[in-house]
Amino acid sequence: MWRIPYVFVLAALIMIPGFVFAREDLPNAAQARIDSLQRLIDQSQLPDSKKMEVLLDMAWAIRSSNPTLALDYARQGLAIAEDHEYPDYVIRALVDIGLLYWRMGNFNMAYDFFLEARQLAEREGDLYQYARVLSAMGIIFSGQGHYDNALEHNLRALSIYEEIDSVAATGSVLNNIGLVYQRQGNMEMAETYHRRSLQVKEHFGDEQGRAFSLNNLGAISQHRGDYQQALIYYNESLAIREEFQETREVANTLRNIGYLHYKKGEYDRAIDQLNEALSLLESVEDDRGVGRVYYHLGEVHMGIGNLIRAQRYFTRSLQIAEEIGLPSLVSDNLEGLGQLMAMQGEYQQAYDYQGRYMALQDSIYDEESRRRVIELQLMYDRERKEREIELLRISNQVSALSLEKQRLLRNFLLVVVLLILVLLFVIYNRFLVTSRANRLLKRQKEEISVSNKKLQELNRRLLEQKQKVEELYMKLKESEKNLIEINKTKDKFFSIISHDLRNPFASIVSFSRILKRDIDQLSKDELQQLTLELDKSVLKINSLLENLLQWSRAQTGKISYQPGYFEIKDIIRDNINLFSAGLQEKGIEITDKVKDHLIVWGDVNMTNTIIRNLLSNALKYTKPGGYIELRSEKKNDMVEVEVADNGIGISASDQKKLFRVDTLHTTYGTRDEKGSGLGLLLCKEFVEKQGGQICLKSHKGQGSVFSFTIPLSETSS
Repeated sequence: MWRIPYVFVLAALIMIPGFVFAREDLPNAAQARIDSLQRLIDQSQLPDSKKMEVLLDMAWAIRSSNPTLALDYARQGLAIAEDHEYPDYVIRALVDIGLLYWRMGNFNMAYDFFLEARQLAEREGDLYQYARVLSAMGIIFSGQGHYDNALEHNLRALSIYEEIDSVAATGSVLNNIGLVYQRQGNMEMAETYHRRSLQVKEHFGDEQGRAFSLNNLGAISQHRGDYQQALIYYNESLAIREEFQETREVANTLRNIGYLHYKKGEYDRAIDQLNEALSLLESVEDDRGVGRVYYHLGEVHMGIGNLIRAQRYFTRSLQIAEEIGLPSLVSDNLEGLGQLMAMQGEYQQAYDYQGRYMALQDSIYDEESRRRVIELQLMYDRERKEREIELLRISNQVSALSLEKQRLLRNFLLVVVLLILVLLFVIYNRFLVTSRANRLLKRQKEEISVSNKKLQELNRRLLEQKQKVEELYMKLKESEKNLIEINKTKDKFFSIISHDLRNPFASIVSFSRILKRDIDQLSKDELQQLTLELDKSVLKINSLLENLLQWSRAQTGKISYQPGYFEIKDIIRDNINLFSAGLQEKGIEITDKVKDHLIVWGDVNMTNTIIRNLLSNALKYTKPGGYIELRSEKKNDMVEVEVADNGIGISASDQKKLFRVDTLHTTYGTRDEKGSGLGLLLCKEFVEKQGGQICLKSHKGQGSVFSFTIPLSETSS
């Protein structure tokens, strides 16, 4: 039977490109964590169960800095888990070892460990660990270019996580899927999954994970040519990584930003960013990153015509790429040097570099083809092995079922024989009982005759009692009816009492807090005015009660605020489509001037309700042949959205009645459409819940302009 493992601390153990496994709450606690784990490992008296967990934690903590040592720790943890038969930790160790081999480029070993982990998870019925293995195998398939298999494994893992309600673990799988689509060139689907992954990481406070998601979204925006949005994503990712002191990741983000400035033609800024990235990468001895930055610096200097420095950077990058064995970077530098020599008029050298570039490309292609053939063969061998194992398992099951069938048949025959013997005994016993019963029957008839006479007398008495019971029942029914009426009256009374107490106390508490907070700053006139306002709140209780009850009945439950980034243009477009039939029916022209790609921070459902209600009111109170216009404008760190119409307008006196609980203003539209006033009240509540404000500008007969604000980012909300 499938079960959820008891250790949910493992929820984010699967590492994928672009996802960070956050084990510590503070950025500077990583080394302290490693030191603490090392001290525990060095303790000779540490119990095996604890040592196993510490070894696996240490392996994961140093997976990037020292993968060889991490592999040794993981294998020690696996040995203890197998000796003590801890299946959860065995699966965890197998997956960790597979991921370490994957990081070291050993596809064959990684796949073997993942396959063993999957078989064990299936046998144990461990849904969580099974999904974890599927996601890890998806990483392998994606890295090898088997995108269909990668998507299949990751989507199955996502489905399982959602089935067991393990929301925290879905963030990594969503990011996996997004990267697969990104490598396929499907940027629209990639962005969808990266945004979903970002929402999960934001919900669970995974800031390092957010940095990777933002970096991925920046790459997508850069691919689309939206450099401004890409820079926004990169800068936000950079701020997080600087806060967590991730030197290598900070350098990589700076390299991305520098290359983005180069693509925009901002060469000076590109050089500054790339030089800063170069310094950081050299401090952590990342030769791969250093070589790539040198190549980008060569591109930038060639772009500004500084050919001597460009040649020096290309040459240095080429030297590093050849030393550490990066054929793709060698190819890029040969191509760059060829172009550079041609620009300098050194055509022979340009020809030589171009020839080396073409030869290397052919070599890379041949090597890649051979590697792909080997990998496909390995994949085929493993799939065949899996099929053979499955066939053997099915054969064993068939044999077991055959034995079980024979056992059941033997037991069935034994049961049938026993049932026949029991039946014969029952028949004989019934014969004896029947004979005895016949002898008693005659005597019983005589007794029955006497009993009938007694029963007739008893029936007469029962009828009399029945009449008395019916009379008593009628009295009870009447009493019950009276009790129901009393209960209704009591419930109504309690309802009135509860609402009469709740609302005035809310107002009194509000004013008392103002008095408590600002009493030393308030003048005598202000105190008198505050007292008058308190008095007004008390006098309005009766009128507030009915409207508040109507409003509370309209609520379907507790409304939770779930913010996130989204494009407000999409919501406006959907609502225009929603009211298209009504707009056409009244011949109303609607104009959408809201800016494209305007990303805001808020609750999608609440914002959708706001726009839908404002559009509904504009349609309701605009005469046939009129117009409705939607506009947007950035104001500081907010976005103001306006819904304007040339409808019947609202008088100054009626405007004062809007957005208030105590006076739900009700009017009729241009075609006698009945309004309730509750829509605007809900708009106001949702706008303010998102940190904005809602306003109205209107003159009777000249139309209305409803506007509301919504934050541009989480920090401005």
